Amino acid sequence: MKRAMTFAVAAVASGALLTGCTTAQVAPAKHPSDTLSLSPTPTPQGERPALSTTKPTKPVKIAIIAIENNPFFAQVKTGYDAVKPKIEATGGTVDWITAGTDVTVDSVGDAINAAVDDGYNAIAALMPGDGICAYVRQATAKGVLVAAYNGDASCAQSSGALFFHGQDLRAAGAQAGKLMCTATKDLASASKPGVVGVETESFTFQALEERRLGFLDGLMQNCPWVTQFGDGVDYQASTDRVASATRDYLTSTENLVGIYVTGGNPQVAAQTVASAGKTSTVKVIGFDFTAENVAQIKAGNMYAAIGQDPYGQSYDTIVWLYKALVDKQKPSPDYFIPTAAVVGTHANITTVSATK
Repeated sequence: MKRAMTFAVAAVASGALLTGCTTAQVAPAKHPSDTLSLSPTPTPQGERPALSTTKPTKPVKIAIIAIENNPFFAQVKTGYDAVKPKIEATGGTVDWITAGTDVTVDSVGDAINAAVDDGYNAIAALMPGDGICAYVRQATAKGVLVAAYNGDASCAQSSGALFFHGQDLRAAGAQAGKLMCTATKDLASASKPGVVGVETESFTFQALEERRLGFLDGLMQNCPWVTQFGDGVDYQASTDRVASATRDYLTSTENLVGIYVTGGNPQVAAQTVASAGKTSTVKVIGFDFTAENVAQIKAGNMYAAIGQDPYGQSYDTIVWLYKALVDKQKPSPDYFIPTAAVVGTHANITTVSATK
């Protein structure tokens, strides 16, 4: 344990000089993003940014790093697929790099390092947790632009990341909590408390933990008689674990009124609840308008899902990184550029799921 040290200055004869120790000031690290000016026309939320018409004076390479462990990232890739030929038409290059199936600092960090070594000028990556910031610092120190998408880390901006484009995760979680209150208004009350089984892809993935904590905020604010049962379950991107955890909740939890899934594959929880014949008494809420989730909402097995513009998370991010490279402009005065959060229920899922 460090012990505080104090230094006392003794009184000395008149005319003696008092000398003290001074600490050298360390200048903040310079990042490539520090040299960029602000775009004169920031893109309004929900609209697609226009690709710069500036031709690069030298080869421009952009990488987007993804994890492929659920249908959500297939939707993210559609945005990449749409923008890739546009970037190539201007003389640039953009590549989709898969960092495996596990959302971990090591898997994403290793992919960032490899992209830097391969000569990419800009990298878009999800941020599994604060450990990723060491990789971000190393990349930016070599002059590589880095942007966060889908999930951010608390130290990413200070480590040199240019922006984060994704969902307001805590707010989205709170919105899910409010939706659960609405879904269970006839199932639980102050005189008849209920519990919700929470299933998260990883407790160490900061983005999903924000959604879980936000969900608890939403319950507390709107229906405090509905609470999380136990500590929740970490299903580690396994659909089998989602099904198993849901079955365990259904068979062993008293007063269960809902299942909340913070990450990928909530449709499995909905299918499991439906197979048990309990869709009327156990409400499932998750995220994303994947084809699988849409089918479960239409079937009445999932109460709601909250969208996060997966198409835009890749498309917008790549366009902004390209503009930063060729026009030397950043997309916004703010680090966080939120995607639109749209709720899909049985009443509107056909409409909201068709939007790109």
